[in-house]
Amino acid sequence: MSEKGNQERDAGIIEQSEKAAESEIAKVQRIRDRSSYVLFQRLYDFLRTNPDIAEIMRRFYEILDARGGFGSRRNAEYAKESLECVLRDIK
Repeated sequence: MSEKGNQERDAGIIEQSEKAAESEIAKVQRIRDRSSYVLFQRLYDFLRTNPDIAEIMRRFYEILDARGGFGSRRNAEYAKESLECVLRDIK
């Protein structure tokens, strides 16, 4: 292969690599824009503050409730009562 052919091939490979890197950067940014990423980042930040068990359980309840994890407002209220009862019982 000629020198010019090698240079063109190398330029094509470099261009493909750059496009792949840009694509990966864009993918990571899309992930960071997701609400689930924000949720996990906030949870990580919260856990770094060394909360006690009651604070962790309350935060877990809040996350489930915010995401509709209990299915209805009534079930969420029952779950909150149950959580508070557990926290009283373990004291």
